[in-house]
Amino acid sequence: MEKHTTIAVVLVLCILSASFGCINYPSSDYDENGGYTSIQSPEEPRDYFGVPVPAPAEKGVAESSYAAMDTERKIIQTASLSIEVEDFQARSDTLLTIVERANGFVSDSHSYVTDTGHRRGDITIRVPQEAFLSTIAEIEQLGTVESKRTSGEDVTEEYIDLQARLNNSERQETRLLEILDMAEDVEDVLEVERELERVRGDIERFTGRITYLDNRIELATISVSLYEPEPLTHSWGLRDALRAAFEGFVAVILGLIIAIGYLLPFIILVGFGWLFKSKMLPRIRSRKR
Repeated sequence: MEKHTTIAVVLVLCILSASFGCINYPSSDYDENGGYTSIQSPEEPRDYFGVPVPAPAEKGVAESSYAAMDTERKIIQTASLSIEVEDFQARSDTLLTIVERANGFVSDSHSYVTDTGHRRGDITIRVPQEAFLSTIAEIEQLGTVESKRTSGEDVTEEYIDLQARLNNSERQETRLLEILDMAEDVEDVLEVERELERVRGDIERFTGRITYLDNRIELATISVSLYEPEPLTHSWGLRDALRAAFEGFVAVILGLIIAIGYLLPFIILVGFGWLFKSKMLPRIRSRKR
């Protein structure tokens, strides 16, 4: 019974560690210089399981660590360009050569032909982050750049948070496995296994998100729209007028057909009435006489 209670208590503390990090630092007081000063025993801080944890870094060390982190910012880089080209196919082939030279790849491509017989297309490419700017500079040489947009999304804070959560979940998993080895009762085993399932689900979720961010960070995304110029025509409005006249003529014909469809039953009834009155009715009268 005592061992059962001990396992339950340890398991509850492990669950609490998911929210509070399982760290039990000595109580402290906030000093006037913006830092914390210990007012209790300078014992080495330990977590709920008695495992020693590192003491908080001094102010100078923390600043240097933060400065080192700043040099490794996690940036997701994206760009979009709209370029007018003389020959769509030739410039598309040149774009593929640029992508291959940058060790990138095409992630999406779509092209079509307009009503005037000119080609347009949208191509999305992925290139290594270090080749982002040089690749854009080469793409700009394909033709006349009509629009250009670049952006960078800083995900450093999210990335660090995910790493911390992942590390904490992995520590929880290790401790739960140790508790599972201690458990003897079926109830204890089932309870620990349920908690292990939850922690492993968190690990998979954090790992998947980190993998996604790594992919977006390492490979920049560039969307390129290529199009051939449309011919300029001066019809002085005659083409539009003729088209409008033809559309109006077709609309009138369609209206007449619809009207005839509605009136046809009445026309048939009137025709039968006239035929009866002019042909059948005189014969009937003559026979009576």
